Order: sequence, then structure tokens, then C-alpha cells
Amino acid sequence: MNTESDNLFDVDFLARLERLHLIAKRMSSGSVGGARRSRRLGDGLEFADHRDYAPGDDTRFIDWPYYARMEKLLIRLFHEHSESTVVTALDCSGSMAPGGDTVKFDYARRTAAALTYVAMGALDRVVLAAFGGRMDAGDAFHAGRNRGRIMGVLDYLRGLSAGGLTNMVPSIKSLSQLARGRPGGGDSAGTILLISDLLDCADDLDAALGQLQTSDLAGRRDVTVIHVFSPDDARAETLEKGPMMLQHAESDRRMSLWLTDEVLEAYRRTWGKFQNRCRSACLSRGATYVSACTDTPFEQLILTTLKRAGVLAP
Repeated sequence: MNTESDNLFDVDFLARLERLHLIAKRMSSGSVGGARRSRRLGDGLEFADHRDYAPGDDTRFIDWPYYARMEKLLIRLFHEHSESTVVTALDCSGSMAPGGDTVKFDYARRTAAALTYVAMGALDRVVLAAFGGRMDAGDAFHAGRNRGRIMGVLDYLRGLSAGGLTNMVPSIKSLSQLARGRPGGGDSAGTILLISDLLDCADDLDAALGQLQTSDLAGRRDVTVIHVFSPDDARAETLEKGPMMLQHAESDRRMSLWLTDEVLEAYRRTWGKFQNRCRSACLSRGATYVSACTDTPFEQLILTTLKRAGVLAP
């Protein structure tokens, strides 16, 4: 195991995780991703309303403090919560660490760790899965609901490596199985947080999201796509002009090129079209798209993602 992996989740990162959890806890006000609030009333934990007491009602739900003040018996009603699983899915294809540069992959792994930690802190049932490259989405880490298992989550992420092709569509079936809610769980169908650079799979994204949204008979899933990319992915500003050899990060194909200002400008326009295409695919399938450049402050990305995914109250 290399030094960079050893330092991936240092003491400072753990402190940042705890701060994120505290912020998320204050903002969520009890409304979390895996425990969806239903319009039905039941015996959940979130207070909904009162109604008059009637003979035969369960006396455990009488609002005794209200009776002490007003001398009137009322029954406390609660929102019914339907349980589902939150799946944090991480792309481990070769483009996530091109040429051995792990900046983007490390950023994605930290993002996965933080999202998993906050979800566990909200008492969600959480599964962490890797897909693409040499990873099988079915070989996942079941984190459960206990934040005390965060060290197991970090060990799992630290042990991942990036390489090979994305293979998004073949991975979706496994992810779909992992996100399946508890049998008889009502309107809950699971939440999926998909972390990927989406490179070399833009053509597959629409079909993949379609599978995620429709493969569960219990209802539509909440899917959030976190599009991780580096400044070089978007702008290619560090490349030197002149002759160069490009190598495909996933297939190892090579192409010779003479880099000029015109070529760079054409690349940036193409990148913009690519990003818009990914965003449009998400919108058309009812998924949430989050742009995540690696120069974005980490905490800002996590809170933005959680809000847009509906895990945190706006």
C-alpha cells in the first residue's frame, strides 16, 4: 500500500468528517435520505399533528404535557417512515487516475467517504460499492447505520484502485439490486449517489439511469450523479503546445497530435458540450446532476450534493 493511500484519510480528514456530520445534522431537521417521510401517519419518530383522544386509543401516545396545561386529552400523531438503502457508488475505471495521477480518484474517494458517513449518522442503511474497471459492483461494503463503522468504510476505499474500462451499463444491475428497499417497504425504492467522471460513457448514461429508475417495482429511485472532473479535464491548461502523444486512460489506445491554440479551444468547446450532454441525460431521467470539479472546496461539494439529493433540507 503506497504512502498516498495511507495519507488519504488522515486526522485532518476525520475532523472534517465530524464537522460535516454536525452541520448536516443541524440542517436536516430529521428529514433524511433513507428514512423518507410519508404522507401517511404511523408510529415513526417525526411529530406530525394532534387529534382528540378516543376510547381505545393507545395511551402511550397521549400528549401528557399538553394535558397538564390544558386538561384536554390529545393523541400525538407521527409521520410514517418507509425505509430504504442509500448506495454510494464509486467509479474505479482508469480515467479516474490517468497516468497514475490519483488527485481526481482521491477526491472522489473522500467524497464517497463523507457522503457515507453523513448518511450513517442519519441512521440510514448504507452500502458502499465500486464499479467499472476491475471492480464488481456486487462486491460491496455494507456499512449499515452505525457511524462507528467508518474505519471499515475508509479501509474499503483505501484499498480500491483505478484501472480498466468504465463498463457502466453492466454495473447498473448490481447497483440496482443493492439499492432495493426492504420487502414491503411501501413507496421507498432506495437512493443512489453515483460518483464518476463519466468519461467514455456519455453514450451509456441515459440507458444506465433508465435502468436505475425503472428496475424496482416498488417505485422510482432517487438518483444523484456527482460528476467529478479535474481542471485539466475541462480546460487542458497545463498541456504544452507542439507535438505530443495522447494515450487513452482506459483502453491504452494512442494518438499523435500537434497541439495548437485552435486545438485547445476546440477541446474546451467539446468538453462543454460533453458536460451539457451529461446534465441533460440526468434531467431527462429525473436524476440530479452535481458538477464536482476537484478545485471545489470539499465541504461545499458535500453539502451541495446532500441538499440537491434531498438528503438535507434546503
